[in-house]
Amino acid sequence: MLLHLKPEQVEIGMFVDGFDGRWIDHPFWRSRFLVETAEQLARIRQSEVTAVIVDRRRSRMAAGVGDAAFANDRRKAADGMAPPYRGVERRRTKIFAPPPRARPVRPATYAQERRRAARVIDKSRRAVIDLFGSARMGRAVDGSKIAPLAEAIGDSIARHSRALINLVRLKQKDEYTYLHSVAVCALMINFARHLKLDEAEMQALGVAGLLHDVGKVAIADDVLLKPGKLTLRERTSVEGHPLAGHALLAQSSDIPAAALEVCLRHHEKMDGSGYPDGLGDGELSLYARMGAICDVYDAVTSDRPYKAAWTPCEALTAMQGWTGHFDEQLLDRFADSLGIFPVGTLVTLSNGMLGIVIGSAGESGEAIAVRVFFDCDLLAECPPFDCEIGPMTRELRILGRASQKFWRFDDWPATVARVLAADTGDATR
Repeated sequence: MLLHLKPEQVEIGMFVDGFDGRWIDHPFWRSRFLVETAEQLARIRQSEVTAVIVDRRRSRMAAGVGDAAFANDRRKAADGMAPPYRGVERRRTKIFAPPPRARPVRPATYAQERRRAARVIDKSRRAVIDLFGSARMGRAVDGSKIAPLAEAIGDSIARHSRALINLVRLKQKDEYTYLHSVAVCALMINFARHLKLDEAEMQALGVAGLLHDVGKVAIADDVLLKPGKLTLRERTSVEGHPLAGHALLAQSSDIPAAALEVCLRHHEKMDGSGYPDGLGDGELSLYARMGAICDVYDAVTSDRPYKAAWTPCEALTAMQGWTGHFDEQLLDRFADSLGIFPVGTLVTLSNGMLGIVIGSAGESGEAIAVRVFFDCDLLAECPPFDCEIGPMTRELRILGRASQKFWRFDDWPATVARVLAADTGDATR
C-alpha cells in the first residue's frame, strides 16, 4: 500500500517509494530507499518536497511506529481526500518494484538514449548555471540539490554509456563553463563504473564532477574567456580556483569528501608540477587522479575561445604523451571506459581480427578508424584494410585492447610503422 505523508510524518523504518514535488528538490541520490538513519530522516524532514510516498508493505518499523501517520492517511481516504497515487498504485508497483537498494535501469539503443540525454543535458545545464550564479553571490552550495543532477546523468550512462558523453562533448564555446561540469560528471561516473567502484563512490564522484570547477566563479569572465595568452597576474588568478572552490564547498552542506578532494586536486600532476600544492605520485588519491584525467579530456575535446577541439583519439594520444602529467595505467583504464583508444593501439575486433587504431572518424569524431591487418583464426597477417567503427555500428565492434606480447609482435613499433605505411588501396570496409 502506497501512502502519501508529509515530510515531518516520516519515521525511521519507512520505505520511501518516491517524492511529491520537483525532482531537483528531493535531497537524495535515489528516490526509493529504506529510511535507516537519523541523518536520512533529518534530510527528509528539512527538504522542500511537498510530500513523501511511503510503501507500508516494504517498511520495517518497530511496533507502533508510524501508526498515527498511517491512520491519518486512512482517514483522508475515507473522507474522499485520498492522494492521486491511489488510482495508479497497481501500475506504480508493477513498474517500480526492485529491492530497496537497487533500481535497475533498462538499456536503450544509442539513438534512443541520445534523445533522452539531450533533455538531461539541458536540465543539468540550467541547474549548473543557477548553482554558479548563487555561488558567485556568496551563497553556500546545497549538496542535497546537486545529487539529483548526478543521478539523472548516471541513469543515462547506465542505459547507454556513450550517448550522453558524446553529445555533451559538442558544447558551444559560450556554454563551455557550465557544460564542462556536466561532462566531467558524466565522465567520472562512467569511469567509476568501469573501475567497479561501489555505488556510494560513483554517486560522490558524480557530484564531484559537477562541483570541481565551482571556484571559477572567483575569476573574472574576461580572464576566463580570454582567447590569447594570460599574463602572470591572470594566470595566478586562474590557478587560485581550486583553493577558492574548496573553501566554498567546505562551508556548504552535504558535500561528499570526494567532491572536496577532486575540487582541490584536479590540477595536480603525477610529477609534482601541478597546482595548488605541487603534490606528486604518492600523495594523490585515486579520486584526484581520476578528476585530473576527466577534466583535461573534456577540456581538450571541447571548442574553447582560444583552441579548437581535438577528436577523442587525438586527445587520448596527446595525453598519453604528456609524461609525468597523469597516472599512465589509470589513463589506459579511462580510454577503455570510453571505448576510444589512442592512435597506435592494438585492438581485438568482434570479427576475429586484430587492428591498429589510426584515428577518429565521422563528422563529430565519434567513430574510430581502425586498420585491420591480422586474422586471429589463421594466426597470420592479411592484406590490410581500413574500417570505421561508430557507436551505432552493429556488425563490427572493438572488444578491447590486445596484447602485443600475447600475439608475439616482438618489435611492435616496427610492426605499427609497417602496417600504417601499407597501401590499402580501396580496401575500406
